[in-house]
Amino acid sequence: MKYEKISAEALQEQINANVNIRIFECLDSTNTSAKHYAEDGMPEGGLIIALSQTGGKGRMGRSFYSPENCGIYFSLILRPKIPPEDISLITPVAAVAVAKAFEDIAKKSPKIKWVNDIFVNGKKVCGILSEAAFNVDGRAEYVILGIGLNLLEPKGGYPEDIKNIAGSLFSENEDFSPNEILAAVVNNFFEFYKALKSKAVLEEYQKRMMLIGERINYTQNKIENSATVQGIDQKFRIILKNENGDLIHLSSGEVTIGSKRITV
Repeated sequence: MKYEKISAEALQEQINANVNIRIFECLDSTNTSAKHYAEDGMPEGGLIIALSQTGGKGRMGRSFYSPENCGIYFSLILRPKIPPEDISLITPVAAVAVAKAFEDIAKKSPKIKWVNDIFVNGKKVCGILSEAAFNVDGRAEYVILGIGLNLLEPKGGYPEDIKNIAGSLFSENEDFSPNEILAAVVNNFFEFYKALKSKAVLEEYQKRMMLIGERINYTQNKIENSATVQGIDQKFRIILKNENGDLIHLSSGEVTIGSKRITV
């Protein structure tokens, strides 16, 4: 199919929030670029988009593969007036926003792998990375919300190191509009962002959550343990039940499903 170009005009027509759009053919990282704009004073709603990235960022220092004509890579500048301890909620709220856009626009059935990845048909099609800068009072000066959407598989497939986990939302014979997808994600996010700690957002996340009821291995304090996933708590921490019936709440770590180790 013909790959539709991202258009500032099309996005402005479809996005309900007040956004300041910057589109680039290629950036090192949209998060890095968005930080520069934020530090120069760009207000909340700065939307930095790249058609490809040479140094896309993932969690835990990993990279995010970002070839041209295959996906949408963008970062939002946020200036949240919320307690510092609530900043971490922005990432899972963004995951709900992406998943809902995939359902409504792409008619897919996405699942959220705690805390920040979206899977379709068992393959990762979206990664999310939030980075915050704090002032001397400990409050957030700004938050950069970076999202990478894999829309089409690159020619020749994904690189060897990610080919078993990376996937794409659409096949080549499906028609879709990247502008419509991106606008839906942004609209959903700002809707949920207004109700960051609401029970409704938590429920939207949990009903799409992968691994519930599954036995996993997890690493805590460099010790490997085994437990069953129960869900998430109000702080979006994963709840595990160990062999003794004790509940454990984790905010980050590594888990293994079968022989596959994934970061959470």
